[in-house]
Amino acid sequence: YDFVKNTAGAPRIGSLGWCFGGGWSLNTALLFPDDLDAAVIYYGQVTADDERLRPLNVPLLGIFAAEDRGIPIESVQEFEAALERLRKDYEIRIFDGVGHAFANPSGSNYNAAAAEQAWQLTVEFLKARLGTAAAGER
Repeated sequence: YDFVKNTAGAPRIGSLGWCFGGGWSLNTALLFPDDLDAAVIYYGQVTADDERLRPLNVPLLGIFAAEDRGIPIESVQEFEAALERLRKDYEIRIFDGVGHAFANPSGSNYNAAAAEQAWQLTVEFLKARLGTAAAGER
């Protein structure tokens, strides 16, 4: 965070991660609730614990796969219910018919159509929350 803020001079900062990094994107938002401006989770570990989620103070986009065996859809639904209970600013998208790591072009679960749709959602979300053109825009 400090490096990006001080070296790059970024006026707003978001976290973004896939799989293990998706869980850390959420953890980063929980650890630095007043420093980040947005967070995006791609099929990362989540929690439904109100006390753990209470510090969340940034808009959150969660991208998940309905056929993910590592991140069960029930966990995602419990996470979403907790975010709703706590009145957090969030958007959860569950992609039907795809499994874990569907956005990884080198993986066996890669689904180009779902990956492109998820990426467009991500870019739109970050542009709206960060107020600038998001890197990686196609």
